[in-house]
Amino acid sequence: MRVLNNTRLIARRARIGQVANLGGILVLGAGLVISLTRPEWSIYTLAMLIVGVILSQFGIANAYRYSRKPRPDEELANALKGLDDRYRLYNYVLPVSHVLLTPKKLYVVILRGMSGKFICEGRKWRQERRFSLGALLRLFSPEPFGNPVREAEWDKEALEQWLSKNLNGLTVEVEPIVVFLHPRAELELRNPAVVAVKAKGLKEQLRKAEGRSLSSDEYRQLAQAFDALAVR
Repeated sequence: MRVLNNTRLIARRARIGQVANLGGILVLGAGLVISLTRPEWSIYTLAMLIVGVILSQFGIANAYRYSRKPRPDEELANALKGLDDRYRLYNYVLPVSHVLLTPKKLYVVILRGMSGKFICEGRKWRQERRFSLGALLRLFSPEPFGNPVREAEWDKEALEQWLSKNLNGLTVEVEPIVVFLHPRAELELRNPAVVAVKAKGLKEQLRKAEGRSLSSDEYRQLAQAFDALAVR
C-alpha cells in the first residue's frame, strides 16, 4: 500500500486553522471586554461575537481535518494497511481530497468520522437520533454529516473532468465510495445510491469490486500522472 500526501497543503491548512482559532478567541475576548466596559457599544459586541464564532468554527474544522492525530486521511490509510503497492492512496493531491487507485478500479473516497447509527435509503441519508450526552455533543461536531451522495457525485464529476482534460481523453469510470471511520458507527443500507462501508470492511469491499476493471495500460497512465503531481 502506497500513500502519497500533499504535505505542504496539509501543513498550510493546519496553520490556517490554528491562526483562525486563535483569532476567533481573541475577537471573542475583545467583544467580552467591550461588553463589560462599554455596554452602549452593543452593536459592536454583537458583530465581534459573530465574527469570533465564525473564525473559531473555521479553525476547529481545519484542525479536525489537518492537525489532529490521527488525521482522517491517516485513519483511512490505516484501514488499508496490508494491501500491496498496487493500491495507491492520494490525499489532497488531485482536484478532490481522497483518491484511491487499485488494480481494478479508481475511487473517490468520501470520509465520515462520527459515531452513531446512519440509515441510507437510495440517495437519502439520515442519522438515527437517540438522546444522550454523546448525541448532544455531536451537535457541536466540527464535521457536519451533510449529504455523502451529493458530495460523492461532485467529486466523481470533478475527477472525471480532470482526467479527460489532462490524460489525453483517457476515459476511466470513477467509482465513489463513502467510508465511515469511527469504530462505533453503525450502517443500515437499503439500496444505497453510492457504496458505503465501515473502515474495517473497506479492504474486503475493494477485493470484491465488480464490473469493468482497469487495463494494465490505464492503471499505468493513472499511476504515472498522479505520482507526478504528488512529488511536486
